[in-house]
Amino acid sequence: MIKRQTTLSGNIVAFCRNLRKYDFFIGPNEEKDSLVAIELLQAYQEPGMMELCLQTTLCKTAKQLKVFPKLYKRYWKELDKAVDSKLEEKEDKSNTTAQQGKQAPSIQVIKNWLYGNKSEDETEMAAYSDLAVTGRSSFPGFEDREMKEVFQLVQKLVKKIANRRSRRFSTTHKKAQIDLKKTIRKNILRNGELIEILHKAKKKEDLRVVLLCDVSKSMELYSRFLIQFMFAFQNLFPKIQAFVFSTSLYHISEELNHYSIDQSLQKVLDKVDTWSGGTKIGSAFQSFNDDYAHKYLTSKTLVIVLSDGWDTGEAELMGTEMKKIHRKAMKVIWLNPLAGSSDWKPEVVGMKAAIPYVDALLPFYNIDSLKSVVKDLKI
Repeated sequence: MIKRQTTLSGNIVAFCRNLRKYDFFIGPNEEKDSLVAIELLQAYQEPGMMELCLQTTLCKTAKQLKVFPKLYKRYWKELDKAVDSKLEEKEDKSNTTAQQGKQAPSIQVIKNWLYGNKSEDETEMAAYSDLAVTGRSSFPGFEDREMKEVFQLVQKLVKKIANRRSRRFSTTHKKAQIDLKKTIRKNILRNGELIEILHKAKKKEDLRVVLLCDVSKSMELYSRFLIQFMFAFQNLFPKIQAFVFSTSLYHISEELNHYSIDQSLQKVLDKVDTWSGGTKIGSAFQSFNDDYAHKYLTSKTLVIVLSDGWDTGEAELMGTEMKKIHRKAMKVIWLNPLAGSSDWKPEVVGMKAAIPYVDALLPFYNIDSLKSVVKDLKI
């Protein structure tokens, strides 16, 4: 069912969400491009120009170009019906709504929605909630090209983690740093001549990873990319434990351990019945600490949190549970899709409570941001 939004920018974003049901690969970058293009070209003044503008920015294949006109007409026809029914119910408010619909959407309104600031659009489109929503979400098919690129980047990240060196040394047959003490001891019975030279190198850390991924309503826009990231990480790094949470916590390592991402996704959706539901990060972390921390958290565990930080639980609980995780783990890395904006600040209650216990906070929402994470992340 199509839900009427209060502004043009809200309706455009809702239309993009509708297109994803038909295998359109639309992420935050495509949505941003379409909204900016509409503002620059003032495409909202002519229906034909609006359709052409959206078709240009959102279609990537010949198949999408072919089906777009039909999907566009069907969506806006249904939207007109939704608006008409609203007008009949509340005639007094119809004039104000119509006047707002004629105004050009400002760039600031667009940025507000894209970067997670509080606005009326966000409340209807991607708001956090403390209510559990039971049901299953659906995702379009995953392109081989897209998955290949994600796998390549995650492989670089995995190598970075797997090759981390400790402060301790071990003997090596490769030509590395000379181990003077062992070399002298080895040659002490050879009249002081250093016939055999021994080398040493720093030991590799036997690191483990715990992945905690937010799949609440406010993270729905990034769900497709997060699934790709989790699946690639699970398949490339055997020492990982993956969890997802919204109002509850789910351990999904076994479900992700399939050859096909589509099979893995189906297993996850069968298990997680609160996908795109409310947000209670603090209580989810409490469940992790109570049930899993003693098994998976050590001084050689890297904890990676994927979340926008929107939380309706108690800030005190969030801080308490994050402190426990930080104390037991080697490092806590927080990847936040909203942190990519220069205007963004960790002002929401959940992020404020978590920040003191985060070793690195990085933006994470698409392949380009993953490249930055691989480059900038220091293990």
